[in-house]
Amino acid sequence: MRISKALAASALLLVLAACEQPGVSGSTPTQTTVTAGGQRVTILAPAGFCVDQRSTSVTSTGAFVMVSDCALVGDTRAPRAAAAAHPGDAAPAPEQAAAAKPPIGAALTASVSPTGLGQMTAATRSLHDLAAYAKTPPGLAVVARSGQSQGVRVLESAERGGVLYLYVEDRGPQPIAGLEPRFWRAFFEVNGRLTAVSELAFADGGLDKQSGLNLVTAFVNAIKAANPPAAAATAQPAPASGRPAG
Repeated sequence: MRISKALAASALLLVLAACEQPGVSGSTPTQTTVTAGGQRVTILAPAGFCVDQRSTSVTSTGAFVMVSDCALVGDTRAPRAAAAAHPGDAAPAPEQAAAAKPPIGAALTASVSPTGLGQMTAATRSLHDLAAYAKTPPGLAVVARSGQSQGVRVLESAERGGVLYLYVEDRGPQPIAGLEPRFWRAFFEVNGRLTAVSELAFADGGLDKQSGLNLVTAFVNAIKAANPPAAAATAQPAPASGRPAG
């Protein structure tokens, strides 16, 4: 679905029934494959996290997936990560993955747009353009959790390794009460589809700025590892929507 709509609706998606719906395939405790704009994208959870199948949503406008503590999503097995917190790191051995424990009160989300950067307006033609757009009122609504720009600021932005990282402060309406107002969001392309990942941490969960960035980076790298570049060759361009993902 449109990225901002998916993020704003994250709380509502938690009540969806646990079933493998159209557009979702290959689901395991640690990963699921969704279809956005006719292209398959595999979402792989980082160490200590499992896919919450109840929150997975796929529609004609894109896909949304949430990963959380395995115990919280009904599976006590900790996942084996395909990528660690930095590019090039080896996946941990099973015993290391089993010892990994996500912070209490933290979850991660992934939203996959049906289009890529090159198929959108000039505002999101590249990650550099997207970074600038994110600081405008319409862009702030995109990076906000609620889809509203009021009380939202981009505190930091950095582009590295084909990923745009934004550190956002959202003092506006929250989809879930008690969320930490500052959080990391990352944008990157997977198989020709613009993908956004983000942290959902509670204010009393003890997740600091660096730990949040580490989690988001680990999730980005896990998704990249699950979708090797060769898979992009099968990507089918989706029709331009005439406006940026939001």
